[in-house]
Amino acid sequence: MRIKLVRGGVDFWSGLLLVAIASAALFYISSLEIGTALDMGPGYFPLMIAAVLAVMGAVLVVRGLAVEGPEVPPMNLRAGALILGSFLVFALLLDRFGLVVAILAQTVVASFASRESVLWQSVLFGAAMAAGSVALFIWLLGLPVEVWP
Repeated sequence: MRIKLVRGGVDFWSGLLLVAIASAALFYISSLEIGTALDMGPGYFPLMIAAVLAVMGAVLVVRGLAVEGPEVPPMNLRAGALILGSFLVFALLLDRFGLVVAILAQTVVASFASRESVLWQSVLFGAAMAAGSVALFIWLLGLPVEVWP
């Protein structure tokens, strides 16, 4: 009889990823002043978020070791490349063509990651995301971002 250490692969690996992200965050904020709850420094909020993330990750790791769960499915490299590529498209288009065009292009490129997506629905979703982003970042927050080319 073979003993399986990791019983819930998805929980275990997700928890390990959260712990790694929290550890990286703690490393990067180590030079910031933390302060106290009454006198918060610039590192206080990131520290609290990293701590919550680490605790959630630890719980998932323990759950993955103790409870039977689904295994991690094989990675879809095409989908991963298209999602990462969509971020690159956004970064390249934002300065030259503005926020609206960059969001629309990113949404369309990301939609090709799934064989189930429909192009016109992706364009409609991208338009809604662009309108919401303009309302939030330009009108409400007043950020100096070009909206159109």
